[in-house]
Amino acid sequence: MTQPPIFIINMDGCEDRWQSTYTRLREVGLDATRFPATNGKLLSESEVTAWYNPSENHKRYHRHLTPGEIGCYISHYRIYEKVVNENIPYALVLEDDLHIEDSLAPLLSLFSDIEGWDMVKLSDNRANPFIEQTVLNQKFTMGNYKKVPNGTQGYLISLGGAKKLIQRRPFFRPIDVDFQFHGELGLRIIGIKPYPISEDISFESAIENINQGRHSNRSTFLRNIKHRVRMYIQRQSRSADLKKVTFK
Repeated sequence: MTQPPIFIINMDGCEDRWQSTYTRLREVGLDATRFPATNGKLLSESEVTAWYNPSENHKRYHRHLTPGEIGCYISHYRIYEKVVNENIPYALVLEDDLHIEDSLAPLLSLFSDIEGWDMVKLSDNRANPFIEQTVLNQKFTMGNYKKVPNGTQGYLISLGGAKKLIQRRPFFRPIDVDFQFHGELGLRIIGIKPYPISEDISFESAIENINQGRHSNRSTFLRNIKHRVRMYIQRQSRSADLKKVTFK
């Protein structure tokens, strides 16, 4: 069975998470590479400025980003750079606090023959419905969204999708919220159900750990309203055209 490159984002000092996820992948017949995460708290002011745009954040998001969110975005972004620089057709991006189903391996083998997508969401902790769907095979259903699922626990990214996402620098929203604003970059996002990946809540979130358990709450009524309006408008658009997601 052919598998794409698999990158597990893992913070230094949290190697037990990497080992747990890697061991589980080996159990289902997959191999993976550890990808060192960026710790946002360790970035200098000039490094943060090179990645994060607080002015655009104030205009286009309802609160400022925390060090954990900034580090998280950079970690994923660096994988997109690797995919582009090495001309990788598609890759699986995983965080390190996961439950992984046996179905992941056979699912991955399908996508070398499927085109017309930029990202495939493989996890959703809020059960967002598909707005359109089609049967992929006897095991899986493929669909699109009005509301792209939160989180970055596990997803496939294509070379074309990575090229679109590296345009988002400096960034100004959390990375999973940028996925929800897929129309800004023409990002074609689909999902596969049943999802083969879910969050393992027995692990403490590394981002919340860096943020001391909190997200930023520096916001205003006007910023919140503007964000909600933008999100409402975005959700009038499908995350992908299923008719253009086809087998080669």
